[in-house]
Amino acid sequence: MNVSSKHTKPYTLEATIELDAAELNAYVEHVSGAMAGSVTVPGFRKGKAPKDRAEQALDDAAVREEALQHALEESFTKAVAQEGWDVAGTADLSIKRNDNAGLAYAVSVQLWPPVTLPDLATIKVPRKEVTIADAEIDETIETVRGLRATFLEKTGTATEGDRVEVDFDATLDGKPLEGGSSRNHPLIIGGKSFMPGFEEHLIGLAVGMEKQFTLTAPADYYEPKLADKEVVFKVTMRRVQAVLKPAIDDAFAKTAGSFADLAALRTSIADGLRREKEDKEHQRLQLAILDAIAGAAKPETPDFMIDRELNDMLARFGRDLQQRGMALPIYLARMNTTEEKVKEGWRKDAERQVRITLVLRQLAKDRNVQASSDEIDTTAQAAIAELVKQGQEAEQIDVSQLRGVIAERIVRDRLLALVERECAIA
Repeated sequence: MNVSSKHTKPYTLEATIELDAAELNAYVEHVSGAMAGSVTVPGFRKGKAPKDRAEQALDDAAVREEALQHALEESFTKAVAQEGWDVAGTADLSIKRNDNAGLAYAVSVQLWPPVTLPDLATIKVPRKEVTIADAEIDETIETVRGLRATFLEKTGTATEGDRVEVDFDATLDGKPLEGGSSRNHPLIIGGKSFMPGFEEHLIGLAVGMEKQFTLTAPADYYEPKLADKEVVFKVTMRRVQAVLKPAIDDAFAKTAGSFADLAALRTSIADGLRREKEDKEHQRLQLAILDAIAGAAKPETPDFMIDRELNDMLARFGRDLQQRGMALPIYLARMNTTEEKVKEGWRKDAERQVRITLVLRQLAKDRNVQASSDEIDTTAQAAIAELVKQGQEAEQIDVSQLRGVIAERIVRDRLLALVERECAIA
């Protein structure tokens, strides 16, 4: 086998791998022998025909196609070991020759950039103290009160805190806004569920009254196409109700769960809020530490890694949209944008994620952090059982891929615990 290569981009090689006739023929013979064992020859039971008769019955094209696949996989693996490539990925494989004279192919080999990590003892990131204020508990209780509220019809005008139902139509630049119309739409005045200023315009309206007003969407509005734009609303009040909430006392606490009294409910809420904040602090702290390590290591971020991360981000975004009932092309059309523009807006985040990936990979190598086969097996079996329970066919589960994802997750969790243990300070 002959291997030659040259750098075409930073951390990208154009490799050419050649096998002579004898090397290629060895793969053909191996595949032919393996396939002959399962071929059916008239006059013989399956797998019992003489080797020469069985091989004569084989489809030559199928044999050569299978042999080519084996040759490509094994020769590339050997080339990686021979040349000492630290392969991050491959692309653009092309067959240059595949005949009786041998096999020659070219492939773009993407390499992991070298990373030199700082001494973790020099990386120190302060923890943030987790505290729970009484106001936060009060806010949660108020939410629970709202869920247990009852409504009483009002004959007067709407005021702050009332539940109302409205018809509304929104226009932008004189044209109806897509998704900007609704009938008998319920909301609580003061609940801040609409564009800022919308609910305030409902105050003082009685059933049957109409009103038209203009609002300017905030610069950071969740729908980018409306940011800083003037939207005209035409509203008709259809229903006004007073909201009657239960008193906050021991009886209320008992209706909210198995709580002996109001003090027990407040304690439970505080514990839940504390756990939630502690989880968020763990995530913030770990990310801050990884950013600090990456900032000290300054790993190079090859374009192919950034492009791959951007493609993964776009794929995840598309899946999220699909779960919400919208296809990515429709979203792009509504936002008057393209995949490339979206990815460009994400580029800094993608670069950050690539730096963190490089740091974690090098740290795993330096500290020999791995996932054992036993723990991968145990976790995979539990995951497969859960997927089957949810209705997925066991035969459709890609076990190899699942095991890879689990192994990555185990290693990542251990690395995150490691950096928090060594770099976080109180």
